[in-house]
Amino acid sequence: MKKNNSKIFRFFLLSIILIFISSQSFSQNKGEFSILSGYQMLGSVQVYNYNYYGNQNVDGDLDINDAAYFSAAIGINTSRETMAELQYIFQPTNVTFSPYNSFQSTTFGADVHYILATGYYIKQFSRTGSGYAGLSIGAAGLVPQNNLDPAWRFAFGLTLGLKFLLSKNIGIKIQSQGLFPIQWAGGTLYAGTGGAGYGISAGTSIVQINVGGGLYYAF
Repeated sequence: MKKNNSKIFRFFLLSIILIFISSQSFSQNKGEFSILSGYQMLGSVQVYNYNYYGNQNVDGDLDINDAAYFSAAIGINTSRETMAELQYIFQPTNVTFSPYNSFQSTTFGADVHYILATGYYIKQFSRTGSGYAGLSIGAAGLVPQNNLDPAWRFAFGLTLGLKFLLSKNIGIKIQSQGLFPIQWAGGTLYAGTGGAGYGISAGTSIVQINVGGGLYYAF
């Protein structure tokens, strides 16, 4: 009986040591590089439009059409429970202006860009799995593919996600983000010729939401 107890004790001791070594190998990562993709939705703002079919100050909605997005990020662990990250998001899409009167809507191609610095709180719930939440600040850009000039604005974001290590260095992420470009002082997308443009009222915020996932490499 004592011999069996001794074997059981040694077995549990060896198991604890192996778990400790494994957890240390997974926790010694200094940072991670992520590649994500998914679907980005919403992005409507009330605007007034100059020289739309020969008229001025035509009110309407400027809507960023829902489309796929692509993202890359690099993060550095600042502690066991916090991370600092720099993220770039790219959404190729179309933008539609819909006036409130009887005029027909117009659509043009545009790219949406976000460059965000994020601070994360990470909660480990298993040896290889964790949840995270983050607050971002940075810049958002709407870059039309026609002769309208691009517009860049201050933006902030909120992120919630889960990540799981599949090996010592490779893992998967599933996350959702709320993105909020802010028009603190108003702004206008001006055409290069003819004086046309879209004016956005001061203080207006634009809301976008994305859901996606991808792979990350821990280093």
